[in-house]
Amino acid sequence: MSRRESSALVWGRCEELLREYVESSFSTSPLPNPPLELPDFPAIQPTSSDSLVQQAVGLYAIDRAGFNQRLSAIVESTLPDYVNRNIDPDSTREKWMAKNTQDISERVISQMAWDWLSSALDEDSPDTDRWYLAVSLLIGFSLSGSDVARRDGFHLLTSIAMAKPPGSWSSELTGPHQMAWNPAVQAHHDNSPHPSGVMAAAAILDSMAMGASSQTEILPHWLEGLTVKGQLCSLLNVPNRLMASLERDSGKHTGVLVRGAVQLMAGWPGESRDILLAASQHDDQGARRELSSSLQRISSEDRSFALHLMDILLEDDDSDVRTLATTYLSSLVRTDFPLFAEKASAVLEKGDSRMTQRIVDSAMREYISMDSEDGSGLLPMAWMSSNESSRSRLTGLMIQQAEVSKRGFMKTARIIKDRDGEAYADLKERVLRRDVSLSDEMDD
Repeated sequence: MSRRESSALVWGRCEELLREYVESSFSTSPLPNPPLELPDFPAIQPTSSDSLVQQAVGLYAIDRAGFNQRLSAIVESTLPDYVNRNIDPDSTREKWMAKNTQDISERVISQMAWDWLSSALDEDSPDTDRWYLAVSLLIGFSLSGSDVARRDGFHLLTSIAMAKPPGSWSSELTGPHQMAWNPAVQAHHDNSPHPSGVMAAAAILDSMAMGASSQTEILPHWLEGLTVKGQLCSLLNVPNRLMASLERDSGKHTGVLVRGAVQLMAGWPGESRDILLAASQHDDQGARRELSSSLQRISSEDRSFALHLMDILLEDDDSDVRTLATTYLSSLVRTDFPLFAEKASAVLEKGDSRMTQRIVDSAMREYISMDSEDGSGLLPMAWMSSNESSRSRLTGLMIQQAEVSKRGFMKTARIIKDRDGEAYADLKERVLRRDVSLSDEMDD
C-alpha cells in the first residue's frame, strides 16, 4: 500500500466522521451561542444541519495542507517504535496507518475542533462561524463515546467555559514548587470563568447527558475532572450532575463518579456524602468497590462518615467489596485500637476467609505487638476462619506471641482446642514444625 492510499483512507474517513458528528450534534440539542462575538458582526445561528454540514465539509475540503500537517504530526507522535525499526519502515508505516485509520481519523478531527475553537475564542477577532463548526464537532464527537474525545475534549470544554483559546491558559498555580519558577518574573493569569462561556459549557454537559454513549463513556470522566476546578465546579453545578449521572447508572464508569464525589468532600461535604451514600447502595459493583477502596481518603475528611460507610460495605453481597472495606478496618489498629478490636471480632465471626486474610495480612502483627495477651480473642477466631495462606502467617505470629507472653499463647491454643480439635491438631503440627521448644505449652 502506498502512502497516498493510506492518507486517502484517513482523508475519506475524516470527512465521514465530520458529517456524522455535525449532524448528530445538531439533532441532539440546540447549539450553544458563542461566548465571544463582535458587536458589528453578531453571531448567526445555523438554521439547518445540512447547511452546517456543508459548511464544515467545504472548509475541510479546501484545507488539504492543514489536513496533511495534522496527519503528519499525529502519525509522528503515535507511531510505534517497531515501525521505524522494521527493515521496510515505509511499507510498515502505511500498513499501520491503514490498520489504525479510525483512531488516526478521530485524532485529526480532535485537532480540527481545537483549531476551529482557537479561532472562535480569539478575544481580538472571534470567528462565530468557526464557533458553530467547532462546538458542533465537539458535541457530536463526544456523543460518539470516543476515547479520543474523552481525553482531548475536557480541555476544550474548560477552554469554552473560560472563553480562552485551547492551550493558551493553565489552571495551575505558579510558584517555588516548580523547578522553572523565577521570582523575578511575575505571571499574571486571569483564570476567572466567562459567564457566557459557562453557559455554553453547561449546554455541552447537558448534551452529554442525553447521549447513550457519552453519558457513560465521556460525562463521568469530565465531571471528575471538573471537581478540582474550583469556580467551574460550582458554576457548572457539578455535585448535582454527579448525583444525576450516578442515578442514571453510568455502567462501568460509575467508579469514576465515586472518585469525583470523594474529591468534592473538602468543598461540598453535604453533597459529597449524599453521593457516596447513594454509591454504597448502588446496583453496580464497580461503584461499591471504588467506594470501599476510597474509605481511607474519605476518613481524612470525615472519619465518622467513613466508619458508617465501612459498616454498610462490610455487609455487602460482593466479596471484593467486603474485602476492600476490611482493608480500611485493618488500618484502625493504628488509629483506634478498641474500635478495631470490636469491628475485627465481628468480621472474624463471619468466617469469611478473604476478609480474615486481609485482617491477618494487614493488622494482626501490629495487634499482637500492642496486646500480646490477645484480650479480644482475635487469634482463635482468625485461626478458625483462615485459609492455608493465613494459617501459615498466623503460625508465625503465634510463635512470636509465645516469645513475649507464654500465657497468651497457651490461652490462644486452649481456646482453639476447645472449639475444634481438628483445627487444634493443625495448629500444633504447624507450630512444632517451626519451634519444637513449645511442645510443653502444647501438651495434650
